[in-house]
Amino acid sequence: MEEQTFIDLIYKSMQDSAQQVRRSLGRTPSVATREQALNQVAFLLKAKQAAQVTGKEEKDIKI
Repeated sequence: MEEQTFIDLIYKSMQDSAQQVRRSLGRTPSVATREQALNQVAFLLKAKQAAQVTGKEEKDIKI
């Protein structure tokens, strides 16, 4: 067996083992498209801005 083939097989075995561990922990693999990732970032930025606005309004209230 060639050295590179052997290294490739070890790498694949390590990847398979890592997947098995993730599955056993209840973590399913997740793959997002670029569009889905960008939508998620936009959503999180809007949520952050909304939280900042709410925080400013609460600070402005004087009792």
